[in-house]
Amino acid sequence: MAIVTIGACQGCGACLLTCPTHAIRPVPGGLTVRADRCTGCLECLEICPVDAIRVVTDSDAIRVVEPDPCEGAR
Repeated sequence: MAIVTIGACQGCGACLLTCPTHAIRPVPGGLTVRADRCTGCLECLEICPVDAIRVVTDSDAIRVVEPDPCEGAR
């Protein structure tokens, strides 16, 4: 199980501080998760104030997902 931050991330760092295995790392433009460290405890999911984290099963999908620039224009 892996966790991915999505475009709603506000960069508050709550998940960074909560992750017991230090799997969440800052990267330019947001956060990413190290699949080799993520245990799937979901503590980051519970602490995120903007629900910017979701569960995925494909470890290749771990990345920062940029928000769609057109989404706000709708």
